[in-house]
Amino acid sequence: MKILNLTPSYSLTAGMYPDLNEALVRAGHSVKVAFADPSVETDDIAEIVRKNGVEVLRIKTPQIQKVGLLKKGIAFLSLPFLMKRGIKKFYSDEKFDLIISLAPPITFAPVSKWAKRKFGCPVFLMQKDIFPQNAVDLGIMKKYSPLYFYFRSVEKSMLKSSDKIGCMSEGNIEYIRKHNPYIPPENAVYFPNTINVPPRETPPQSRGIRQKYNIPQNACAFLFGGNIGLPQYTELLKSAMSKFAGRSDIYFLVIGSGTRAKNLEKFISEKKISNAAFHSYMPRDDYEKIAKSCDVGLVILSPKFTIPNYPSKTLSYMATSLPILAATDTNTDYRELVQTQAKCGLWRDASDPEAFAEAIEKLASSPELRRELGENGRKFLEENFDVRLSVEIIEKLFGLPK
Repeated sequence: MKILNLTPSYSLTAGMYPDLNEALVRAGHSVKVAFADPSVETDDIAEIVRKNGVEVLRIKTPQIQKVGLLKKGIAFLSLPFLMKRGIKKFYSDEKFDLIISLAPPITFAPVSKWAKRKFGCPVFLMQKDIFPQNAVDLGIMKKYSPLYFYFRSVEKSMLKSSDKIGCMSEGNIEYIRKHNPYIPPENAVYFPNTINVPPRETPPQSRGIRQKYNIPQNACAFLFGGNIGLPQYTELLKSAMSKFAGRSDIYFLVIGSGTRAKNLEKFISEKKISNAAFHSYMPRDDYEKIAKSCDVGLVILSPKFTIPNYPSKTLSYMATSLPILAATDTNTDYRELVQTQAKCGLWRDASDPEAFAEAIEKLASSPELRRELGENGRKFLEENFDVRLSVEIIEKLFGLPK
């Protein structure tokens, strides 16, 4: 089948979404991706590039990331118009069998709704976060405010216009059905995060990369990587860093950027946490080597969340056989994944810093436990989160020929 993938952002190097599109191509489907790209330098409104059999339409748009709220708001509001203009110019005469769209942001929803009418084909929504409720949980937006009602109406329109809604977990499915009773229950389906599972590697030689970044060779290194914002609840990590400050057997490595990144970097510096380091950027090759040389992957989410989150970094931790220490709200079913289904790590309530510290101590003191949990995670990834599963789900849902 011919698929048009609409997304607000896209990586031309690696990630869940390139993995999915390339797997669809390997399965015999044709995939075109249209995404908003502020880095486009052509004088035209868009340009086409091709990568691993996937045609990618880079549509020129204003910068969305790492800008002020006003500029970000204007950019998001302009996205639907700019995306439609680029798609009309390059794909107006194309025929598509399926549109795959991504949420958030929900302000992108008018594009998929418009494309559904234009191309006369179903829309499959990949629901990766639940907005505006997540903003309400974090105190960014007040419930029942005019702004909330506006975004909630956009969310409802997006869900209604989607033929199927792919949810990351059973908890996600239950939440969508409960809070959106106007949607046929069968429209919310299981569609987990998946990746192209890399081959198993021999145990990495970590000494060189650890030495390069001044990580003690014999310390248990806890990796906190990716986005660092309000959802990641850095206060809990700060508490742990303070409790274990100066310990030679425990080391905290933070790699990432976001609204709370500078605050965390400042904390480490001002408190003189000698067994912690912050890097806003690291070359991709180095990051991959560092991740493989660490001992535990951290997943931390705000205890204020009332929505079931499923952090995507879980897959990269599993891929490198890294055991997970998760601290989240009590509403998500992510704890079932970590503790019961995959048995790939430990879970603690993010509102309980003492329990979190106890789990750090437990993992730091037991290499055998870390190896067992890491191996469980790798095995679970291979059996349950391989990108081929996503292709099978899409083919089964829409019953369309290759």
